[in-house]
Amino acid sequence: MPFNSLLRSLGLLFFSLTVSASDAPRQVHKDSQVQQQTDEKISFVVRYAEGELSAQSVGKKKRTNVVSVSPEDADGYAAYLEQQPGVLSVERDLPASNPRMPKAPITLPPGVMSAQSITDSPNDPGFSDQYAWQAPTDAYPGTHDILAATQKSIQTRKVRIGVADSGFHQVSDLIYAGGYNFSEIDGPGADFYTPQIDPSCTNSHGTAVAGIIAATTNNFNGVAGIVDTELYAARVMSCGSGYLSDLASGIYWLAGQPTGSAPTLAEPVDIINASMGSQSSTCPAYLQDAIDFAVSRNILVVVAAGNESMDASNYTPANCRNVVSVGSIDRRGNQSDFSNYGAEVDVAALGELVRTLNGEGKISLWFGTSFATPNAAGIAGLLKQQSPTLSPDRLALRLKEATRYPEVLSSSSFKGGIIDANLMITQFQRELSETMPDFKPALAKAERCHRSAYLDTSPDPTKLEALYELTADNLTLNNDDEYFTVFQYSKNQLIEDAKVVNSSRESKFLVQNVNPGENRYLFDICQKDGTGCVFGRSLELITDGTTTMASACGS
Repeated sequence: MPFNSLLRSLGLLFFSLTVSASDAPRQVHKDSQVQQQTDEKISFVVRYAEGELSAQSVGKKKRTNVVSVSPEDADGYAAYLEQQPGVLSVERDLPASNPRMPKAPITLPPGVMSAQSITDSPNDPGFSDQYAWQAPTDAYPGTHDILAATQKSIQTRKVRIGVADSGFHQVSDLIYAGGYNFSEIDGPGADFYTPQIDPSCTNSHGTAVAGIIAATTNNFNGVAGIVDTELYAARVMSCGSGYLSDLASGIYWLAGQPTGSAPTLAEPVDIINASMGSQSSTCPAYLQDAIDFAVSRNILVVVAAGNESMDASNYTPANCRNVVSVGSIDRRGNQSDFSNYGAEVDVAALGELVRTLNGEGKISLWFGTSFATPNAAGIAGLLKQQSPTLSPDRLALRLKEATRYPEVLSSSSFKGGIIDANLMITQFQRELSETMPDFKPALAKAERCHRSAYLDTSPDPTKLEALYELTADNLTLNNDDEYFTVFQYSKNQLIEDAKVVNSSRESKFLVQNVNPGENRYLFDICQKDGTGCVFGRSLELITDGTTTMASACGS
């Protein structure tokens, strides 16, 4: 249809396109690759300002619609939409896929395991050759010392991790807490693990990724998952191919945002793993919106750098803001020849000979940044389980700081080095032990032992009994938006429910109405509103009630 004719019937077209993002499932070829947007249609993602009419509300502040038009009308229609009130942007809906597999996965026959023995290790049959768990050596610096980290890590609660992928299967070593199919190719729905629309598809990519993070450990079965995980599967592709708009929908859902027919999660996940992407020199705004929303919900987003042997600045979501992008190395610490590289790659992780599960639950070996990424996400989960409120930027910073650069890895390969899980946990726990301030009843201080002068002149002596003083003379604030902060929460609440009761830039200050019998108290260095805490509210103040004014002053 010529553009002038299109304009004359635009009202009808606009109405029909905003009623439904897609009237029918997108189709795939038998080889399960996305149907190219050629003669049939061109798809755009239209972003609307808050409050504008849209068929698909997938963001708290930004709402999007996927519309499809014939190629000859595409540019004109996109230009028209961009001029409409309330439209923020109109962008192509880019095809996406799992990164090209450099090698096919290798299924190991039963009983083929290494003779290497690791002391105090999980009893899962595939564990002995899960190289990422091993301590680095001069010969093999490309490992992450995960076993030592798990032995030190403190679990305050299960970590909630979402995997955005395809090829999820029900296997005995992997338990899903929930999942949903967001792929428009074969129609969204609650069934996220049934084989896709192409009956010849044997894809089990999502199962392999999830197995690295969340396989049940110490069950004499399969492999060991890095962290005790409440696992959610967002199926955003069909047989490894799909669209970035579906990835955005999956991210919103994992972040706890209502997304049409999908049941809204009661609470968002802690970490999202996305081992997929598209070749693009820019991150589409509709995908960046989804990532930013996830980060606003305190979620770390970890993504694959890609397997195209090119600069990752040309691969999305690796080039999006607010993500941790992961490149691949081999066990010897060399950059994998297939891995994308450059300043957009934040950290490196083992992406060759990675032992995990296939769609039948069998132990198999996988290659690619897709499998380096869950190593990074799982390691981040070890710290998140100890410090559930640690912000995404703080968690990402600790992941990036706990890295090594062996001589074989060029500093020009990636922005960051090889993740060291044990170093990350060790540094965090050491800093916690060095941070503990003094927190005692104010009148228990030696200089205030003549209590009668205080109590006799106080209109309410009970308030003085509940007055505590915090002293953090051994600590310093690094910038102007940091405060010494005390939180309070009741003993039947979670740490996430803790509220700020006082904060100060002075290293000594008073806290009123302290009741150790009913409440718990935390200390951290945070922003004024109690967010962005350095330790994620992990440091519990000792208020056992035994240090009273009488006992401290010897009376």
